[in-house]
Amino acid sequence: MRTRNFPARAIAAAGGVALAVALTACGSSSSTTTNTATGSSPSAGTSGSAPAAAGGDHSVTAASTCSGSQNSSNTFALGSFLPLTGSLSFLAPPAVAGVGAALSDINAAGGVNGKPACVISQDSSDTDHKAISIANIKKLVNANVSAVVGPESSGVTENIAQVTDAAKTVDFSPAATDDALSGSSPWFFRDVAPNAAEGQALGNQILSDVPGAKVGILVFNDPYGLNLRDTLSQTIKAGGGSIVYGDKGSGQEFGTTETNFGDIVNSVLAKQPDVIAIIAFDQTQQILPALGSAGFDGSKLYFVDGNLSDYTKTPGVPDLTGSKGTQQGADPTAFAPTLEAWYKANDGKSLGGIYNYGPESYDATMILALAADLGGKDDSATIDQNIPKVTADGGTKCTSYAECLKDIQAGQQIQYSGPSSIGPINSEHDPSSAYVGIYGAQGKNTAAKFLTAIKADNIK
Repeated sequence: MRTRNFPARAIAAAGGVALAVALTACGSSSSTTTNTATGSSPSAGTSGSAPAAAGGDHSVTAASTCSGSQNSSNTFALGSFLPLTGSLSFLAPPAVAGVGAALSDINAAGGVNGKPACVISQDSSDTDHKAISIANIKKLVNANVSAVVGPESSGVTENIAQVTDAAKTVDFSPAATDDALSGSSPWFFRDVAPNAAEGQALGNQILSDVPGAKVGILVFNDPYGLNLRDTLSQTIKAGGGSIVYGDKGSGQEFGTTETNFGDIVNSVLAKQPDVIAIIAFDQTQQILPALGSAGFDGSKLYFVDGNLSDYTKTPGVPDLTGSKGTQQGADPTAFAPTLEAWYKANDGKSLGGIYNYGPESYDATMILALAADLGGKDDSATIDQNIPKVTADGGTKCTSYAECLKDIQAGQQIQYSGPSSIGPINSEHDPSSAYVGIYGAQGKNTAAKFLTAIKADNIK
């Protein structure tokens, strides 16, 4: 695990920017939830705070699925590798919309290297379905895609690395946050703040709300969960608090397939925590009713990006008015209409207020396409060499594909700056700066709101 340094932390108030998210499981001046989407997702190509996304018109015409003759030798053929099934499937729709909207804008501006981009979509699933992940990433590699966008899980990213590395295929994740992924491969990139940034933001928020807090952590035994737990624990202890349950070395993590949380909840409550942080994915759907049955005050719960979801339809959930949560990324509200418009046009449904990693997925796709344009070829080797160059500090800043492409064609060095608001990609293939948002709500059954953005600079 690599060491990171976040010295310059800028906190900006968001002024009550509302997300269209109905909550029952969260609320008040502190809350946590950003909607769960259900059902299947389309492929990306078929059918006051941080800087906001640039406005303007966006195309909603989906890119075509690559034909058998289209691959990286003659076309920018993108592999979309997002969790259409499994415990992270609620995060797929905004990411699908982000990739799809980017490809729409790219093709509307003339495509990549003068040709329309195409896409091949495969399900990444989750860490509990490794066989599915491996089989499907092999399909993308065998199709000779230009690059892969996804997955959204650190564990899946680590599982597929052997395949993408061996094939020398670029894998660009909009959501894999495990610190251990920094510099892990010359073929892996990401445009999302690592766990170290989120863990610090969450820990500092808890200590701001409850100085000297005794914290219980309900964490699953997953690379993402353990890494985030470790940083949260360090931050709490350094700030004068304590971890009374679920700390590193305690052996109190639960399995990723656990469904019975009665005894686990009783165990953490026996330690009399002031607050409880839940670090999990959709296991939270079972954890919350168990906490409700035990009479725990829902206002004292804290969530993370992996479970910042809508629990309005989950029976037995306590009133979460007063709870809070963290989510990587700047305020997504300004970019939400773009994601909603694309998803509505191509899936016929609303995203329901969930925008997790939509901006990051959009930017990942843009960066890959611009890297191919800069290199003049659509293969992974060319893209790999040019990703840092299209986000380079000191380059001409551009915020749309059409604008950036024009600058490239004019021979200018560029710095693409999109809705994720990240800094240039650094030597470890991480964003050199990124944001973590704190989310809340005004009361039970009210809309979740983006409250503040915490900027992590000098990510190393």
